[in-house]
Amino acid sequence: MEILVALGGLALATLLIIRNICRRSRRRTRVNKIMVYVEGNIGVGKTTLLQKLAEKGYPVVQEPVKLWTDCNGVNFLDLYSKDLPKWAFTFQTLALFSIWHEQAEACGNQPIIIMERSVHSVVKMFALNQFKNGFLSLPQYLLLEKLSQMLSGRFKRREVFIYLHTTAKEAHQRMKLRARSEETGLSLQYFQQLQEILLGWMTKEEKLQLVVNASQGPQEVFRVVERFLQAL
Repeated sequence: MEILVALGGLALATLLIIRNICRRSRRRTRVNKIMVYVEGNIGVGKTTLLQKLAEKGYPVVQEPVKLWTDCNGVNFLDLYSKDLPKWAFTFQTLALFSIWHEQAEACGNQPIIIMERSVHSVVKMFALNQFKNGFLSLPQYLLLEKLSQMLSGRFKRREVFIYLHTTAKEAHQRMKLRARSEETGLSLQYFQQLQEILLGWMTKEEKLQLVVNASQGPQEVFRVVERFLQAL
């Protein structure tokens, strides 16, 4: 409750709204299946992997980048990448709810659903990095953490993590090659910070079941991941 007091009525209203959403979706999401999260640094090859899996008929859910770049006409991804201190909390809140919404919409009777990132990485990777850099206050970070716990707790699927690993330098180079205009302001230092936090998280993540060398070609990464999925 101290977090709510520190953040004021808006935080309380946010928590009440999401609590109601969670209650409405409880019946639909109570399915004892598997949710596979593909995690990794920016530019590591997650999108390419999920595209290949989709072509093979796997149910996949990619990051809602279209929403982030056009939310009622506002490109929040561009604002965020060009001014992290100003837009960190706004963008991570958008990322948290939009990723969860995509996940909730995907939940059905499929035995396996494959997600590009998760609500966990919003907090344990990106928000944590921004808190360490002073872009998020402690109350803001704790609110995002609480919301993440509330949202992820609504899914009764077993969670499995796949980690695509490469160096921060290689991920940064790949990001520059794909040339998304919203990412031009992201520095190598930012990638290195994310990499350090990501490694710290993955080494402790009990639900991590597969680490893939993402420096390999996309086809080899796909082959390794598909073989793993077939064995689940």
